Amino acid sequence: MKHFGKDIPSTNSMLMQMAREHRHNGAPLPDLYALYTDFQRAGRGAGTNTWHSTRGLNILTSIYFETGLAAADQFVFNLWFATSTRRFLAKIVPDLLIKWPNDLYVHDRKLAGDLTEHSVCGNRLDFTVAGIGININEEAFPSGIPNPTSLFLETGRRYEVDTLLDEYLNVLQERRPLLTLDHAQELRDDYLAHLYRLNEPHPYIIGGQQITAIIRNIDRFGRLVLELPEGKLEAFGFKEVGYVVNVE
Repeated sequence: MKHFGKDIPSTNSMLMQMAREHRHNGAPLPDLYALYTDFQRAGRGAGTNTWHSTRGLNILTSIYFETGLAAADQFVFNLWFATSTRRFLAKIVPDLLIKWPNDLYVHDRKLAGDLTEHSVCGNRLDFTVAGIGININEEAFPSGIPNPTSLFLETGRRYEVDTLLDEYLNVLQERRPLLTLDHAQELRDDYLAHLYRLNEPHPYIIGGQQITAIIRNIDRFGRLVLELPEGKLEAFGFKEVGYVVNVE
């Protein structure tokens, strides 16, 4: 099921509010309920980042899930969502990789990014809202946005956004049975097999300094495991490590 909201501030913020109201009224939203729009006035990215999108050119949607996962296992959702999104887009751009924790990259350029928010009750996830922005027909980006790309820029083709959205939601529906702890290792293997910069030396910003390190793994909590110059393995959480990406 999907619902169109025209010219709204943020699909994630609106869907989180809708989810809380429906649960309070005793009528939770159905699993995989999707809210989408052709324009966001205050699109959000991870952390304090914003998301740029020209009206009508890209996929902007947020989806509601009830996973039953323990709060400690919430990264299983990230594994599932990232690999599912990659599977869908790789049909068009096969070289697509997952940039930890939640971006989709074609070579060194960002094609898509997600924002996942969990509502926790006790030690379990009450519900999850996952928002995704996928650059489809964008031809040019503001100068302040680092290394973006779109399907149009990668392939030279224009796409029907509504058709691609339906196809994307169908992929999520088909892969929904994998969103369980029983499939965590399978999802983890898929994620690592398509992880951007895995086992390659690259510069990163750690503790305010640029350091050359190698991505070796992710731990069960979703932290990035880096091999530092002295050979030591250390795990870093979101915002504790920054990528240095030089794009010509």
